[in-house]
Amino acid sequence: MDYHDHPRTAAEWQQRRRMQDRYLAERSSRRERVTLPDGRRVIRLMPEWGVTWPLWESFTDAHLLDAADLGLSDELSEALRAWNAEWNDRSETEPLRDRAAWLAEGRRLHAALQAEVAAFAEVRPEFGGEGEP
Repeated sequence: MDYHDHPRTAAEWQQRRRMQDRYLAERSSRRERVTLPDGRRVIRLMPEWGVTWPLWESFTDAHLLDAADLGLSDELSEALRAWNAEWNDRSETEPLRDRAAWLAEGRRLHAALQAEVAAFAEVRPEFGGEGEP
């Protein structure tokens, strides 16, 4: 697998994540622009407790992103906010009300987000467990 191959399985997503993180960490340590060889950024789609937006960019000063940082459409912005709110609207030990539906919405949001930022970023899905979308 290389940067031109699109991951299709959980194992391939994990392999891609490790490969990208090594590359981006090295660029960051040299104070170079934190981008992939093709010039795109890596945006992580990952829910988190206590934040509004499930958007992250590792190895940068602005680790936590919001929709405005990426110039997202209002429709996608609201859907991302609502998806992350569903994650947050429960205790950490309480399961999601409908995990399958939440994961399906996450996959839909991943595709929509990738479409909106394709010119400048790759979106890495980090939800669902073990590196798979």
